[in-house]
Amino acid sequence: MLSSFVEEFFRNPATVGSLVPSSQALTDKVMEPIDFDTATCIVEYGPGTGVFTEVLMKRRKAGTALVLVEVNRRFCQLLQQRYASHADVHVLHGSADQTGDYLRRLGLPQPDYVVCGLPFSSLPRRLGWRILEHTRQLLAPAGKLILFQYSLQNKKLFARFFRALTETHVLQNLPPAYVLVYQPADE
Repeated sequence: MLSSFVEEFFRNPATVGSLVPSSQALTDKVMEPIDFDTATCIVEYGPGTGVFTEVLMKRRKAGTALVLVEVNRRFCQLLQQRYASHADVHVLHGSADQTGDYLRRLGLPQPDYVVCGLPFSSLPRRLGWRILEHTRQLLAPAGKLILFQYSLQNKKLFARFFRALTETHVLQNLPPAYVLVYQPADE
């Protein structure tokens, strides 16, 4: 798994944010805001090799839909092999800014949570804006966007679409990362 992660990072660093998978400390901090007892739909943008997906799978209650949206074909195939046989798990090869269409086709409700590790610093600016605008409209009214990023350079961009709830710096990760939790802001 690590070799495919490293290989994909060098093949396309704009869509793979880090050279190594996320640490347990980062994973724990990303999972912290999620109320697994009440969540009915959780979306993960850019699950990569499935580090966060694995924890989401273990912690979600039966019947909670888990939607994995991955733009990298190789990672998508890996995730499909691993999770396609699980109930209420949907692995989709596509872009995060199309998630509403995917959910409608699947007959799923607005997500309670979107977990996102997309590298906004290296995404084309317009795509980043589209994804954030789309996510604001997509989330349930009390839903949360949980971002992990390796810098804070896009906080102003996030604030255009969301209201900040918490910010945590996780030093026990390579590289150190930030976990930012947001709720949709009024348009």
